[in-house]
Amino acid sequence: MSVATILEHTSLSPSDQESVHALVRRCAVADSVEPLNESGTLGLAAPGGRHLHWLARGVSQGNDLLGYAQWDAREHSVQLMVEPTGRRQGIGTALAGAVRESHGLAGPRLSPAAAGPALSWWAFGDLPAAKALASRLGLRPVRSLLMMRLAMPPAAAHDFPLPAGIALDHFRPEDLEALVEVNHAAFADHPEQGAMSAQDARVRMSQEWFDLTGLLVARNRSGRLIGFHWTKVENHAGTPRGEVYVIGVDPGYEHRGIGRALLDAGIVQMQARGVDAIDLYVEASRPRVVEMYRTAGFAVVSADTAYADQELNR
Repeated sequence: MSVATILEHTSLSPSDQESVHALVRRCAVADSVEPLNESGTLGLAAPGGRHLHWLARGVSQGNDLLGYAQWDAREHSVQLMVEPTGRRQGIGTALAGAVRESHGLAGPRLSPAAAGPALSWWAFGDLPAAKALASRLGLRPVRSLLMMRLAMPPAAAHDFPLPAGIALDHFRPEDLEALVEVNHAAFADHPEQGAMSAQDARVRMSQEWFDLTGLLVARNRSGRLIGFHWTKVENHAGTPRGEVYVIGVDPGYEHRGIGRALLDAGIVQMQARGVDAIDLYVEASRPRVVEMYRTAGFAVVSADTAYADQELNR
C-alpha cells in the first residue's frame, strides 16, 4: 500500500511553496546539507513554463508533505528530497518514477532538440541515501561540484597585480548586459551558469543578500567590462558567511592573473564585512581553477554529484 499520493504541478501556490520551504529546512537539519540549490529554491516561486513540481503527500498522515521533486527545463535537471521521518518507505523511488513517467517531460515542453542531453539528477552532499536511490534507478555519476571553504580568512594584501591597462572597479547598473555577455562566454560549457540571462541576473539582484558594492568588475582601457567577481554575504546562525558567488573572465583575457586579482579583491571586501569563512562551488573537471582556489587557501569540504538518467535518450 502506498504511503503517499503524488501530484504534478506546473507551478506552486504560496501555501505549497511554504510547505516545501519547511520540508527543505527539516531536510537541511537532518542531513547537514541543503536539499535544493539556489536555482531550485528560486524555481519554487517561478511562474509555470520552465519548471514542473511533484508533491508527495501522506495518505494517512494528515496530508503532510513527505517529499518533493522539481524538474528544470532549461537545465534539464531534477532535484528531489524526502521527509527525514518518512524515508525508507519508497517515497523517493515513487517520486523519481513520477518524474520519469511525466507526460510533461515526454510531451511538448521537451522539444526534440532539448531531448539530447541526459536528464541530470542532483545529489547535494552525495549522501548514502542519495547514492542508494541513484543505484536503484540505474543512474551513473557524470558531474562533481566541489564545495571549497576558506576558514577564518587571514588578513589579505590590498595589492592586486593586474596586467597593464586593466583596472578593478565596482559594478554599475549599465554594466548588466556586458556582465551577462562575459558570463556566457566564460561559462559556455557550463549548463547552469552559462545560461544566465539578464532577467536571471535581475532576479538574483533582487534578493535580500545582494549588495551592489559586493559585485566587483575588471575593465580594460576603454572601460569595457572584461571580468567580474560577484560576492555574496549571508547570515549563518547570526554570523556573516561569505561566498565567491561567481567569478568570470572574458576568454580573450584569460591566463593573465585577472581572475586571481578579482578573487583576492573579493576576499578582502568580504573580510571587511566580518565574515567568519568564505565558501565557493567549482566543477571538479576544471583542475586549473580548483588549483587557483587551493593556492588562495581554500580546501574541499564536500562534493555534490549529478547522476545521469538515460531514459529520455532511448
